[in-house]
This record gives sequence, structure tokens and C-alpha cells, in this order.
Amino acid sequence: MNIDCNIDGSVDVTGCKLSIYPMSDNFAGIITNAIHQLDALKLPVWQKTDLFSTTYRGRQENVVNIVKAACQLAYTESVHTVYELTFSKGCPGDTDADHYLNEEITPIKFEHELPNIPVACKYSFYAFGDADYMKDIEKIVNMAEDKGLNPEGMHYATKLTGSIDDLFDYFNEALSYAHEHIRHYVMEVTISVNSPSEG
Repeated sequence: MNIDCNIDGSVDVTGCKLSIYPMSDNFAGIITNAIHQLDALKLPVWQKTDLFSTTYRGRQENVVNIVKAACQLAYTESVHTVYELTFSKGCPGDTDADHYLNEEITPIKFEHELPNIPVACKYSFYAFGDADYMKDIEKIVNMAEDKGLNPEGMHYATKLTGSIDDLFDYFNEALSYAHEHIRHYVMEVTISVNSPSEG
């Protein structure tokens, strides 16, 4: 993970770097179709696609909504797909998206309803610059229990299972809590759908 920080940025910008890995011969078409559908909406975030991923930055709720929609749009029935997400907030280098913080919260709307798919997820939460960070991480994990996501401890991560709607609702709540209590944090997330290892 490479996060470029300096002392001049805005601590209010939420960022997410998203990578999509469909286990399909048509992986490129699945990924580009999802990204192009989102691009066509001209959503109120800063974004850039590179060799590895697409980065979205701006107001927290808009970033979470867009990343969730990207995952749903890339979902293909019976195709095992993995999504890698890195959420970050408080990095003093996040200057490119400052003006997007004034945008309204924008729901994602398509002519067809996006699927509320079952997901498995592992995530790790990292707090920077706070000595007593474990109490906040414990609170964030307990919020997942309240969402019915069945958190299970594992080495270096926590596993969650449930629907994509509940998962991203939880991400939004967890990020809001973190913004109020932690100066700078990163959340690393891996989401899996249609894994042959399940069941």
C-alpha cells in the first residue's frame, strides 16, 4: 500500500482505491463495463483509473455509494469475483478532491435495480496517530455485529458475512464513527462473491 502524504491536504476527504478481479475469460469486459456505466453518470467525486485500480475521492457518502455500485455492476451470476478496497481518511495529502466535499449526497440510480448480493468479506482497520486505538477498533467491530454481519476474528483481520446492502451500510457508519474519533485511518477490505470455497 502506497499512500502519498504531505502537510497541505484536507483531512475531510474520503478516498477509496477499488480493484475488481472476476475469475472469467471476460474479465476485462466485466470490469470496463462496470466502470463505464458509472462514468456515464458523471458522479460528484474525483476519480482516476490506473493499471491496478480506480480511485474515488470526495465526500464519504458519495464515495461509499459509488464503490458499492461498482461492485454490484461487476457482479456476474456464477462468476467468482473478488473486490479489493482501500478506504482512507485523514491523509494530509488528499488535496485533489477538496472541492467535491461541498457536493450533495447523490444516490446511484439506474433503470434496473442493482442486486443485493450475498457477500463474504475480510477487513482490517488501521488507526494512525492515536495511542488508545484499540477501543475505537473494538467499537467499529461491534457495529458490524449490530448490522447482523456476524463478525468473526481471524489472524490480522475480521471476517463478515451478509448482504452487500448491509455491508456497505456498515462501512458508511464505521467510517462516520472513525471520522469523529480518529485523526487518520485506513481500512483494507477484501470482498468475495460466488466463491467455490463457500458451501
